[in-house]
Amino acid sequence: MAHSDHQPKSKQHAHRRDVHRRYPLWVYDDDDWSKMKDLPVGDLTCPKPGCRAELVPVERKTGTRFLRNRPGTSDCGHAFARGQGGGPPSAEHRWFQQRLVMLCADLGYEAMQEHAYADVWVQAKPPLAIEVQKWATNFTVRSAARQSNGADVLWLLPESASSRQAGQDLFRHPAARIRVLRRGSRTEEARPWEPGHSGRVVLWIGATVMRPSPDGLSLVSAGNYDAREFLREVLNHERRWYGPNESGFKFGAGWARVADVEQMRTRRAQQLLSETQRPPAVVPQAPVPSAPQPDKESGPPSVRPEPETEAEDLALVPIADPRAPVRSTPMPTSAPEVGPPFLPHPVTPTRRPWFQRLRAWLTKGST
Repeated sequence: MAHSDHQPKSKQHAHRRDVHRRYPLWVYDDDDWSKMKDLPVGDLTCPKPGCRAELVPVERKTGTRFLRNRPGTSDCGHAFARGQGGGPPSAEHRWFQQRLVMLCADLGYEAMQEHAYADVWVQAKPPLAIEVQKWATNFTVRSAARQSNGADVLWLLPESASSRQAGQDLFRHPAARIRVLRRGSRTEEARPWEPGHSGRVVLWIGATVMRPSPDGLSLVSAGNYDAREFLREVLNHERRWYGPNESGFKFGAGWARVADVEQMRTRRAQQLLSETQRPPAVVPQAPVPSAPQPDKESGPPSVRPEPETEAEDLALVPIADPRAPVRSTPMPTSAPEVGPPFLPHPVTPTRRPWFQRLRAWLTKGST
């Protein structure tokens, strides 16, 4: 509802004298209004604790309802609601306010509809200002006004707020989608504020309510979430608003459980640490072909290695057995004498005995 934070405040709530109620009567609740009009003068009192100022109901031709101090008494100065310059709130708006007050009361919190600072003001530590917002508004300015009064803020956008701007505002401010579905169904919408409605309904909170992903490394939308449980977690500070541009959130923002966020951050830090400590990947190298090995049966014989020293070289020359008979080698008759035959390894020639030199000299002289 498009309230202005500068509207004059009015009295819209009252207690019955000497009658205890968990929450005060409200002028825009039709049942409460009927009681207010039927009560004797002086039976309605200011709901401020300790104040006993008497109030009377007033309704203008425009449909605006409010309470004022009984004629002849001074104004106590306590006002708990905003002025309704634009007329009374819609039936849809009133229904959401009343249902939220009932849920808060079931959780043990005192809540008031159409408070001076919120559609529903919940007495908690710190207080929670709940705004049911259907039309475009300045979320930033109005949130700051409530926070300046020491309250946390929760914006709830009904399905009737279906503009593109509303969809964007859901993830820019501490907001969520509020849905009314028929009991037993997760898809069939209900409009209990319209005449002729019958059947029971369930209130859900969605869109920005987050849960851990299967791998625990991010937070994703939880879909429709029970409104009573959502309010309990928010009021107990188990769930709070994160964002915008929050790391690990699928949409950058949302209402998440504090324990889920801490667990997600731990998992992400562990994954980052494991990636930095992981050894670099080994690139497989192409195998180097080895030299073919000759077949032992059909391959060529092995080659004797080349000697490295003179002693090793002489050791390779075969030594004749001294006991073997000496075989004379016929000398050529036509060709001149040549040097010793070619040997694979050079050796020092040995000197011939003296009788062989003598025989060679005689033979040379006879020719």
